[in-house]
Amino acid sequence: MWAWVALLVGGAFGAASGSDGVWLLGGLTGWLLVRLVQAQRRIGALERRLDPTGPVAAQAQPEVAAQATSATVAPDRSPAETSYATALPAHADTAAAALPSETAVPEEPPAPLPHSAAPAAAPMAATLEPAARAPGALDAALATVRGWLFGGNTIVKAGVAILFIGLAFLARYASEHVQVPPELRLAGVGAVALVLLVLGWRLRHLRAGYAQVLQGGAVAVLYLTVFVAWRWYTVLGPGPAFAFMVVVAAAAAALAVLQNAPSLAVIGALGGFMVPLLVSTGSGNVIVLLSYYLVLDLGIAAVAWWRTWRVLNAVGFVFTFGVAGAWGAQHYTPQAYVSSQLFLLAFFVLFLTVLLMPARRLQDGDVVPMERVGRWVNGSLLFGLPTVVFGLQMGLMEPARWPYGRALSALALGAVYVGLAAWARRRAALRLVFEGALGIAAVLLTLTIPLALDARSTAAAWALEGAGLVWLGLRQQRLLPRALGYLLIVVGGFALLHGHERAGAPQTWLNATLLSGLLGTIGALLAARAVQRADQRLPGEAVAEPLLIGWGSLTLAAVQLVQVDALVPSRLQLSAYQAALALTLTAYAAAAARLAWPNLGRVAVGHAPWLLLVVGAGTVWRPSPWADGGAWAWPLALLAHAAILRLVTADWSPRVASATHALGVWVLAALGALAGRAVTRDWGDSDSAWRWLGLLAAPAALLLALPRPSLLARWPLRALPAAYHPLASGVLALALLLWMLLANAASNGSAQPLPHLPLLNPLDLGIALALFAAWSWVRDAQAQRLLSVPPSTAWAGLGLLGFAWLNGMLIRAFHHWGEVPYRLSAWSNSLAVQTGLTLLWTSTALALMWWAARRAQRLPWMAGAALLGVVVFKLVLVDLSGSGTVTRIVSFIGVGALMLVIGWVAPLPAAKAEPSQEGSS
Repeated sequence: MWAWVALLVGGAFGAASGSDGVWLLGGLTGWLLVRLVQAQRRIGALERRLDPTGPVAAQAQPEVAAQATSATVAPDRSPAETSYATALPAHADTAAAALPSETAVPEEPPAPLPHSAAPAAAPMAATLEPAARAPGALDAALATVRGWLFGGNTIVKAGVAILFIGLAFLARYASEHVQVPPELRLAGVGAVALVLLVLGWRLRHLRAGYAQVLQGGAVAVLYLTVFVAWRWYTVLGPGPAFAFMVVVAAAAAALAVLQNAPSLAVIGALGGFMVPLLVSTGSGNVIVLLSYYLVLDLGIAAVAWWRTWRVLNAVGFVFTFGVAGAWGAQHYTPQAYVSSQLFLLAFFVLFLTVLLMPARRLQDGDVVPMERVGRWVNGSLLFGLPTVVFGLQMGLMEPARWPYGRALSALALGAVYVGLAAWARRRAALRLVFEGALGIAAVLLTLTIPLALDARSTAAAWALEGAGLVWLGLRQQRLLPRALGYLLIVVGGFALLHGHERAGAPQTWLNATLLSGLLGTIGALLAARAVQRADQRLPGEAVAEPLLIGWGSLTLAAVQLVQVDALVPSRLQLSAYQAALALTLTAYAAAAARLAWPNLGRVAVGHAPWLLLVVGAGTVWRPSPWADGGAWAWPLALLAHAAILRLVTADWSPRVASATHALGVWVLAALGALAGRAVTRDWGDSDSAWRWLGLLAAPAALLLALPRPSLLARWPLRALPAAYHPLASGVLALALLLWMLLANAASNGSAQPLPHLPLLNPLDLGIALALFAAWSWVRDAQAQRLLSVPPSTAWAGLGLLGFAWLNGMLIRAFHHWGEVPYRLSAWSNSLAVQTGLTLLWTSTALALMWWAARRAQRLPWMAGAALLGVVVFKLVLVDLSGSGTVTRIVSFIGVGALMLVIGWVAPLPAAKAEPSQEGSS
C-alpha cells in the first residue's frame, strides 16, 4: 500500500514541475524509495532471525542441541542419519521442521552422555557455531551509509529533503506568478519552519531520530526564509538579516549540542549551505554569498566548541571552499581582490580555530594513551586547509601585479604553521598537531624559494601535503585521509607536467621544475615510508609502498630528463643522464641500507640493464666509450654499480641478484671491447683484422680469469660465485664464439704492416685464443652442468667452429697468396679455392675417421663419413664442371687417394656388444 501511495505522491510532485514526463519520473522515484525501505526491513528481520545471539535463535538452540545429542547417542541410527544431524547449522530454526520423520528427536528424554563422550561435544559445538568474520573498512563504510539512509527514519529524512526543495521552488514560483505580498509569503514559509521546529522539540524524548530530522529541516527552511527576505525582496536589510542568521545558527548549534545530535547539525548546515545554490539568480554577488557562509561557519565553530563532529566540520569546509573556488575560477576579477583576500583570511582563521577547538578540553597534565593520541585531530583540516588556502592564494597573487606575491604568501603561511607547531610542542596531547604543523611549515618555507623563481612549483605542495595525509591517516587508522593523500601525490605529478608544458624549457640549473620535482619525489617517498612502517593497513594496501616509490622515482627521472635535454649540449646528453642516474641510484641504495628499507633499494634493479643499453648505444653513436663525456660518466656508473652490489643486492631474490652481478661483468666486458676497438679501428682498412682484434682482448681476458679460484674468493665475486662462473663467463664464451664466426667471415686477415702468414697472423691467433678460452670454459664441470647437454654435444659444436676457422684460414691464404678477391663470388668461381676446399674437407674427414677408429667411437666416424659424402657430392656438382683443368684433376686425384688411405687406416669401428639378456629374468 505504501508503495502505491508513494507512487501517487511522487507523481504529484513531478507534475508540479510542469514538464512533460517528469510526473512519471517522480512517481517512480517515490515508489522505488518505499520499495528500498521495505526490502531493508525484510533483510533486517531475516538477519535478526538468523542471528545466533538473537531471541529467535536462542529459542532454536535447545532443539538443535537435542538433535545433536540424539544423533550422537542413538545407536539405531544409520551413519548417514548421524552425519546429517551433526551437520545442522546453529541458526537453522526452520531446518528442523524440514528433516525427515525418522531423524526427528524422540519423545523420551535422551540418556545422559557417558563421561568419556563429553569431549566430543566441543567439536560438535564448534561445527554449530557460525564462523565470525571481522568487518572490513569498506563494509563498515557501507554499513554507516546504509544505516544513515535506511536507519529507521528514511521516509522522514526523504520527506524533509523533498519538503525543503519544494519550499525553495515554491518561493521562486510564487515570486514569479503569484501576486501575494512578499511579507505574507515569507511569513507562511517561516511559520512552516517554526511548526516543524516546535514539533521536533516536543518529540525529542519519544522518538529522538525523528525529532532531530524535523528540527534539522526546520533550521534549513529558516535559513531559506531569511536569505530570500534579504537577497530577493529586501524586506530585511543586511544588518537585521545577519542578525536573524546568527540567531538561527546559534539556535541550530544549541539544539544539536543539547540533544547530542550530529545529524541535526549536519542537516541544518546542509540546508543552510544549499539555500544560495537553490535560489541563486546568477548575479554573482560574492560578498553577500561569502558573508552568509561566514555566518554558517561561525555556527559550526560554536558547535565545535562543545562537540567534535568531523562530518559537520567537513560539510562547512567542503561547501565554503568548494563554492568559493568555483566562483573564483569563473567570476573573479582584480577589482574583487581586497574582499576576496579578507574572506579567505577569515575562513582560514575560522577553520584553523575549528581544528583546535577539541584541544581546549585536553589539559597540559593529562596522560593520553598512545592509541588515543590524535584521535580528535581532523586530518582533512590539518592538511587540507593549508593546501586549499594556499591554492586559492596562488590564484589571487597574479604575477603581473604581485611579482613575488606567491613566494611571500608561502612565507607568511609557513610562519603561521611554525607558530602553531611551537604552540603545540609544549602539549603532549597535541603531538600529532605539532608534527603535522611542522611538516606543513617545512613544505611552505621550502616552496618560498622556487615560487620566487618560478610559478610552477605549487604542485610540490600537493605531493608533500599528500604525504602528510597518508602519514596521519595511518596513525589514526582512517581511510579517507590516506585516500586523499594518495590522490594528491598522483595529481601533484600531473600538475608538475602541466606546469612544465606551460612554462617551457628551463633556462637555468636552479629552477622551479627541478625543485618541484625533487619535492614531489620526497613526498612520494615519505608516503611510501609511512606505509612501510605502518602496523595496521587495509588488505592489499601494502602494494601502495612500491607504487609510491615507483611514482616518485618516475617523477625524478622525468625531471632529470627535462634538465638534461634543456641545459646540456646534445653530444653530452647521454653521458649527463647516465651520471645523474648513477648518483640517484647510489643515493637510493645508501638510503635503503641505512633505513633497512628493501623496497627502496629495489629501484636500483634497473641500473645494470640501463648500463647495458648505454653500451649498446655507444657501439653506434660513439667512436669510443670515453668520448662525449664518457670519460667521467662511466667511472661514476661503475662506482654506482659497485655500491648497489655492496649495499642492497643481499635483499633481492637470488635470481635477480645473480642477474645483476652477471650484468655488471657483461657491461665491463662490452666496455673493454669498445675501448679496444677505439684503439685499433684506425690501424687499417675496413676489412682489416685490427678492428676485430680490438674487440677481443677484454672479453677473452675476463673469460680466462673468472673461473680462477683466487679471483672467485674476492669481492664482489665471493658474494655470488655462481653468478660469475659459470653464468657470466658462459655468456662471455658464447659472445667470443660469435665474434669468432663474424671475424672469420668478415675480415680478410690483413694486419699491415705485418705480413700474412697462415695460422701465425694476428687474426688467426686471435681466433685461436677465442677458441681456447671457450674450450677452457666448456671443460669445466660447473659449465657442463649449466649447459644441460652431454659433453660430446659441446665438443662437437666446438669442432664445427674449428672446422669453419680452417676454411676461413684457407680462403684468406688464397686471397693473400693467390690474389683471389675476398668475396663470396670470387671464391665460388676460383678453381684453386674449390680444389683447396675439397682437399681440406677430405683431409679433415680422414683425420676425424682415423681418430674415431683409434678410439672405437662410431659416432665421430659417421660424422667424418658424412663429410666425405659431402666431398663426393661437391666433386660431382662443382669440381666435375672443370674436369679439363689441373686444379680439378688435383681435386679428384687427391680425394681419391685420401679415401683409399681412410679405408686402410680408419675402418668402421665395431659396434659395442649388446648386453646379454640371458639370465636377466
